[in-house]
Amino acid sequence: MSTSAPTAGTDFYRSLAENMQNGEEVSIRQIYALFPRDNRKTVSWRVHKLVQQGRLQKTGHGYYALQSLARNSAAGYGYMQKETQEIYDIVAGYPFEFYVTGMDALVGELPHVPERHPALLVVEEGGMKDILDALGGRGFIALTEKDRRLLEGSGLKDRAEAIVMKGKDFGLSAENIAHKEQGFVDLYYAVTRMGYGVSIPELSRIYRSMQRNRSLSKENMKRAARARGIGLEISWLAEMDKAPEKTIEFMIHQMRTDRDAQSRQHSPTGDLA
Repeated sequence: MSTSAPTAGTDFYRSLAENMQNGEEVSIRQIYALFPRDNRKTVSWRVHKLVQQGRLQKTGHGYYALQSLARNSAAGYGYMQKETQEIYDIVAGYPFEFYVTGMDALVGELPHVPERHPALLVVEEGGMKDILDALGGRGFIALTEKDRRLLEGSGLKDRAEAIVMKGKDFGLSAENIAHKEQGFVDLYYAVTRMGYGVSIPELSRIYRSMQRNRSLSKENMKRAARARGIGLEISWLAEMDKAPEKTIEFMIHQMRTDRDAQSRQHSPTGDLA
């Protein structure tokens, strides 16, 4: 009896599963590359059948995983710190798009949860002034990204209870709480651009936790990053695990070289070398 060609229920699935053992999602292009001898339409049909059978999960446009990623919705209102709940309740009384994001959206992914942290809030541009006035009127110190730059080094910056950022895309949120991909991207932005009080090692541990728990859809994370204007660096972060070791080694060396060059350029004696 002749051996049948791989099908969605047998060899194709086993071969696909062997290349997805770490649980991370893969793109349809990566799946095509795994079966270079097969017609792309045939591969697409097999993938479609696996999705219908529930053996493969579609996690984003053109992305798939063997199992459903851990629900990328946040744990919910009841798990946010009390101060953030109070801020949420105030903002919910206004007719503006908003979502709570950052650490309050990442409960379950945080190796260490500080007793208190400023709430991160994203609000549509047209509602920024009303929301800031409302929070201030209720006694909360609420700052924007611009405020934090102007108040750099001041005590007021460190006493902020809410950081309010402008937003346009509210699709990666549910019940006004960011999905985990959006929550991480906003937290990353706040840490790297606004001096938000989370260390870089801690930010890295949060990201690794999300990878282990399969709480990340790369497609959604890239979408969140594009909306925040940091698409290139988040795409690099999302695909870094695919880069060859020598590529990573080169990138680290290049970053150190560039940093040294910048230091010399800003040194009072830099032009005397």
